[in-house]
Amino acid sequence: MLRILTNKIAITVLCIAVFASNVSADTATINQKETDIGVFIEMVSRLTGKTFIVDPRVRNKKITVIAQHEMDEDEVFALFLSVLKVHQFSAVETDGVYKIQQLQTAKQDSVEVYSEGEQYSGDQLVTRVIKVDNVDVSLLVPLLRTLIPQQGHMAQYKPTNVIVIHDSAANLERIVKIIRKIDKESNEEIQVVELEHASSTEVVRILESLEKQNSGSSKSDARKPKFVADERTNSILLSADRKASMRLRALIAQLDSPIKNAGNTKVRHLRYAKADELATLLEGVADSLETEDSKKKSTKSRRGSDKMYSIKAHTETNSLVITAPPDIMKSFDSVINQLDIRRQQVHVEAIIVEISESLNKELGVQWISDKGIINYSNTSPSATSLVAGILSNRGQSNGSSVTTTAPDGTTTTTEAPQNGDNGAGIAQAISGLTGALFGFTDNESWAGLLKLLSSDTESNVLSTPSLTTLDNEEATISIGQEIPVITGSQLGSGNANPFQSVNRLDVGIKLKITPQINEGDAVVLSIEQEVSGIAGATAVDVITNKRQINTTVLVNNGQTIVLGGLIDNDVQESEQKIPLLGDIPWLGRLFSSTGTSKRKTNLMVFIRPTIISESGEINNISSSKYNYMRALQEDKRMRGISLMPLTDPEMLPEWDDSLSLPPSYEQVMDEGKLAEPPADNN
Repeated sequence: MLRILTNKIAITVLCIAVFASNVSADTATINQKETDIGVFIEMVSRLTGKTFIVDPRVRNKKITVIAQHEMDEDEVFALFLSVLKVHQFSAVETDGVYKIQQLQTAKQDSVEVYSEGEQYSGDQLVTRVIKVDNVDVSLLVPLLRTLIPQQGHMAQYKPTNVIVIHDSAANLERIVKIIRKIDKESNEEIQVVELEHASSTEVVRILESLEKQNSGSSKSDARKPKFVADERTNSILLSADRKASMRLRALIAQLDSPIKNAGNTKVRHLRYAKADELATLLEGVADSLETEDSKKKSTKSRRGSDKMYSIKAHTETNSLVITAPPDIMKSFDSVINQLDIRRQQVHVEAIIVEISESLNKELGVQWISDKGIINYSNTSPSATSLVAGILSNRGQSNGSSVTTTAPDGTTTTTEAPQNGDNGAGIAQAISGLTGALFGFTDNESWAGLLKLLSSDTESNVLSTPSLTTLDNEEATISIGQEIPVITGSQLGSGNANPFQSVNRLDVGIKLKITPQINEGDAVVLSIEQEVSGIAGATAVDVITNKRQINTTVLVNNGQTIVLGGLIDNDVQESEQKIPLLGDIPWLGRLFSSTGTSKRKTNLMVFIRPTIISESGEINNISSSKYNYMRALQEDKRMRGISLMPLTDPEMLPEWDDSLSLPPSYEQVMDEGKLAEPPADNN
């Protein structure tokens, strides 16, 4: 307490002496040892004339300042800021008033923002926006972050490539100098190297292979040379620094040298294109090149036997053997490089949904008597067919008679029929009966037939054919049956050896597509879709349903589009009745026949193409289909086989597309040692 009191008395005397002198010549020498920070703030306020607002948390700090020379007002304030920073405090100015607070909260206060031309020095807190011209700020921030204290702040704004830093003015000056030394304009330049003899694509491939071998060096990706082949002008666009540019240009010049030997024959192994098809195309290209060359030189065109080129296709190795002058050979190489590329594929999935419903009802009464017959054609069996069957069963009379005696002694004489069909006619009449048929008679002069029928049929068909094909290649899938259709019949001589001519008709689902991939992710599909099936049979032949769509659509990749559809509602009513009798209310039902049928069909066809650009995409599609079929087999195995509980159904193996490397030499040798038989000591 005595030491603190002595320091306070000394500071007060010093301040009185300073303020008593001239203002322009105010100087002071500050030497403090273990002084309370509150007393130090009060002293600086008196020496500099500045107003301070002290945060309550700025306390319980002892400071020590040792100085050997006198300082003016600005130097005293700079010393004051340094003392505050050492003790994790700061002074932030707002409208001429300085707020003394903890350093970590100062960056969220109204700290001065640096402007061009303003001078800040010492430990004054400043926020500065630094524009970087040549280097990406995302690369600078990790480098500079270690130079910023924990209480400071650094952030990047990529759209304008600037860095925002909050720190003391002295440290900011150091960071700005570091940024200016790093932010140098690159000496890389883009050059166009024209080739005369070599192919630009082949030279770029060689350069890329060389750079790939040197990829283990410490050179960053930003400084690695870049080169792109321009096949149209047979040039190479080279981007590199001056040293690498000179080295690469010298290498390109060596590669772009004419062939020293007299041979001008080349074998090109094709990767994707077909050799025979490409050979025909190249012959047409060469003919046009020769025609243009002859026009330029004003010479007659060469005859076919005097061609300067030769193109032969070797189908076994899918290669081209080309003999041509260097200028034509260069054109051949350019055409082959652009055509011998991996073509994209398209996976097309079609969805065919058909929902149909059919409802039929029949009600009719037919009458038969010895006076006449009431017969209707909209119901079956008809009364006339039954009467014909009954008469056929009775047969024909031959003039003889049969006498029968009843138990009461009464005798009855009837004609004896012959040649009856034993009920075959009746069986044929009722063979096609559907519904309920009731007959009633008095066994003497009349009989009646009552027909009742109600049928309800529903069907829900879902088919999902799919197929994969190359771009601009036609593909067809057909899933169905072949049904026989009689096209003609003929009897031999004497009605012997009859024969019939039969034609096979395909029914089922057919899908034919030709995809064409456009720019972007759109696909033009030329589609032929057909759905056919057996609808029934007539006395002549079978009846088939056929629904076909021929169209061309533009669909985005992975988008589902409806190709077409059918919504059909068919209601038919038929009524046959006896005039006047059939019009009697309620009673008229006994003299009429009514049939009603209602048929409703809903059919829609959808399609979805998927562009396959990489092998991984087709692998995903194949694995999903494969796993779906395997899941069905797994479900079947879980349910088991009826009456064969111990039989295990066949299962597809698990999908596995991983490649395993062959064993190393050491592994083979180790396995060989283990497999060697023990030595025979005998």
